[in-house]
Amino acid sequence: MVEPKLHQESAQPAETPPARSPCRIQRTGDAEVVLVTPWDKIDITYLDACPQLKYVGLCGTSTANIDLDELTKRKIGFSNIVSRDKESVAEYFFMQLVSLARGTGRYQWKPGEEHELVGKHVGIIGLGEVGKAIAHMALAYKMSVSYHSPHRKQEWEDRGVKYPEMNNLVRSNEILVICSPTNVKVLSKVEFDVVKPRSILIQASSGSPFTQKDFKEWIAQEDNYALFDMSAGVKNYEAYKDISRVIFSTSVAGDTYESNQRRGERALENLKKFLKV
Repeated sequence: MVEPKLHQESAQPAETPPARSPCRIQRTGDAEVVLVTPWDKIDITYLDACPQLKYVGLCGTSTANIDLDELTKRKIGFSNIVSRDKESVAEYFFMQLVSLARGTGRYQWKPGEEHELVGKHVGIIGLGEVGKAIAHMALAYKMSVSYHSPHRKQEWEDRGVKYPEMNNLVRSNEILVICSPTNVKVLSKVEFDVVKPRSILIQASSGSPFTQKDFKEWIAQEDNYALFDMSAGVKNYEAYKDISRVIFSTSVAGDTYESNQRRGERALENLKKFLKV
């Protein structure tokens, strides 16, 4: 078999996703195989400029920047890494949550009161792989856990995780964790208006699960807190980073030495399957 020409996008810091640029087209050139990050936009313009392309390997999960219909139409192979490094994401946000509850970082959730997570009520919006990892860790902390998702997860309900309707989930939990798919809007002003006072909002999903306007109105209320990582994107980082009681990390929650190793291995496995080697 003739070895395909391969192009791999150079690694970019997570907090500065590469801008759309002709340079990517130039670097791809006449390559038949390209490995890209979730930040790279694979659209009609790019595909028209790279007619030799036979395979796109996404070294990540979110396909928000990939024109899947166009890839199918052109019979270009595609694979992504189905599962984010869910344990890394859960570990990171619980590290931040413990710091906020105890007041060991920049903020203290309830000033003058160091709190445990044991017994606190956490509601998870979206019980996919990341949501399950969050739920598993919350149960380990002996928290009261509930979730809302398009599909019921009986095995988790058997473990004691409750399933209220969305409105009740938002009303009844002091910690809300968003684990929805990329850019799926799950909170509007209606939901923000009924969130309990002195609550913590954690965005463990990518993109924008609510509008900036609705979030800014909510966070302006006294004693509300929010946790983000760079999976939320540069635009949200610039919009939220200087707001009081917002903790916005410049790293990606799932980005560790170990998770990078796993992603590389999975991307290579996907490529081997395509090449049938």
